[in-house]
Amino acid sequence: MSKKYLGYLGEKIALKYYQQNGFVLLKKNYLTRAGELDLVLKKNKVFYGIEVKTRTSYQYGFAEEMINAHKIMKMKKACHSFSATADWRLEIIIIYLQNKQAKIKIFPINDC
Repeated sequence: MSKKYLGYLGEKIALKYYQQNGFVLLKKNYLTRAGELDLVLKKNKVFYGIEVKTRTSYQYGFAEEMINAHKIMKMKKACHSFSATADWRLEIIIIYLQNKQAKIKIFPINDC
């Protein structure tokens, strides 16, 4: 499975998960000079900037280890570029695909 397809599949699974939990998709793959958001969602007047990480193994470490302060700063800038006045929350969603099953872990980023 190519990295590009793996990323596409992870975003598709993440979007389905969020939509089943009452979130509305506003934008996919929002890209600015400041940063990128894989998903921009809204629920109850709150905007959510989502970073999706998809893995099929732990061979190269845990996906959550790939998120650092620099990445979070770029996500924050992308959020405020999308809407400077919105109430924002950031989340990292990790999708582990093993044996045709998806295991989902969500890490909220509180400071936005």
